[in-house]
Amino acid sequence: MGGAGGSDIDFYTPLNEQTKARSGAPMDVPVNPTTRQFTEGFIDRTVDTNVSDVRAQAAYKGRVEGRMVLLTNPFKDKQSKSDRRVGSDSKLSKRSNRKTITSKEKRAFKIYDIPKEAQRYELFLPLHKLWSQYITSLTGDKPIEKVMKDRKQCQNILSRLLKADMHGAIVSVDKAKCPNYIGIKGIVAQETKNVFKIITLDNRLVTVPKAHNVFTLELQTGVQCQIYGSQFAYRASERASRKFKPKPTIDL
Repeated sequence: MGGAGGSDIDFYTPLNEQTKARSGAPMDVPVNPTTRQFTEGFIDRTVDTNVSDVRAQAAYKGRVEGRMVLLTNPFKDKQSKSDRRVGSDSKLSKRSNRKTITSKEKRAFKIYDIPKEAQRYELFLPLHKLWSQYITSLTGDKPIEKVMKDRKQCQNILSRLLKADMHGAIVSVDKAKCPNYIGIKGIVAQETKNVFKIITLDNRLVTVPKAHNVFTLELQTGVQCQIYGSQFAYRASERASRKFKPKPTIDL
């Protein structure tokens, strides 16, 4: 190998005694026999069993013997205990400072429960009035005769109703697998993914499951639409962005 002055220098020649003394580093560190025996056995156990003993011994002599092997992970131990404690404290503070509560906490606090004194039909009439204005802006206010003649417009109204919010709508149970639900009619006070909570005319809060039930929805224009609850099992927020596909219906 050519040096700067043109002479050949072998960088792999052993250091002379003068250089060793100048460095001040220990060159011949005695190795404990127990440590040497453990290291050799560890290499033999770690190397793949398909590899011969000769290759395992060669790997030990070529890569381990006479070298300083770092057994710890410097990057993992780089963070001190105080830093780790600060990080855990910040996580706890973030959890304690969060502004929202979980669904389990909402159920425990009974946030969505309607008090007994508020389960009156007349209290939900203003909500139904707001819903009527909302649904009229979506579907229009054309008479039912004109709507039924125009099939395209009828399909457009149905597609909008699928994505509409039902809080405040007047619905009735037309068909049901359980006969106790048939005939229930009132204003939808709450809608979840799987149930309608309906306030009836006699001031009762009835929870009706959507599955296996067929509901009739009444509009201000006199149009009545049937809702198959098994295909309507979505939250109102999910229906707004969902693309519905036509599915076959089975009569109850």
